[in-house]
Amino acid sequence: MIVTGFDDRQGVGYVLSTGADLAGAPPGSHEVRHDGRAVKATPELATLLRDALTRHQTASLGWQGPRVPLTFDEATLLGWLTHDVGGVISVRNPPPPHPRAHRP
Repeated sequence: MIVTGFDDRQGVGYVLSTGADLAGAPPGSHEVRHDGRAVKATPELATLLRDALTRHQTASLGWQGPRVPLTFDEATLLGWLTHDVGGVISVRNPPPPHPRAHRP
């Protein structure tokens, strides 16, 4: 999965690459590891992700519904980017919805 977006709070664009798309991460991406899995992200997003793993440790999967532990499962990461970070512009190779995501 490759997610691109723009974080209004920091005023920077971001890219996050996972799984088979890790090799296509942009130059200068930082690797972040958690529970034996790795993602690559632009520097500011990598810092935000490390902080979330240390301090917040949960992700929102929708505008309603439960928060779940922040893991490197692609559906959870996409929920975190969409609802906690914001600014998702595009998603290439998206995962299926998280099983705990609220569906209207």
